[in-house]
Amino acid sequence: MVRGSYVVFITLILSICEASRRQCFLCRSRGELGDCRDSFPYNVTTAIGQVGLKLAPCSSGWCGKTIEGFRGPRDDFGTATERSCLTQAPPDGEERCAELRINNKPSLLCVCRGDLCNSAPSTSFQLSFLSVGLIILIQFVREFL
Repeated sequence: MVRGSYVVFITLILSICEASRRQCFLCRSRGELGDCRDSFPYNVTTAIGQVGLKLAPCSSGWCGKTIEGFRGPRDDFGTATERSCLTQAPPDGEERCAELRINNKPSLLCVCRGDLCNSAPSTSFQLSFLSVGLIILIQFVREFL
């Protein structure tokens, strides 16, 4: 009975941590000199206080990055990059990038699930770190209970 209580408690704590981590970068810039374009140099600490860049909670847990006119002219008004929170998950629940047309310009839309995943770096390291921590915690609970 005691072991079951610990498992429920640990699951609850991990769920709360996961829910509180779901944030996306919100920004939009046009041209080569914008702060929202790739390569995106910001993370959770360096983004604070940047003009035009926000960290926002995202209830769906899905973030997006759109590059409008990515095959167009590379002048100040040729390419627009936007990072945002999706209001809902894709129907199939798959992370991906796809080419589409926005305002009759070839564009690239990428969707991802996870905390601040719409920055340039991948979140796979964070997830593997969390998994290893969970395994160690489970082994600790098994040995001492």
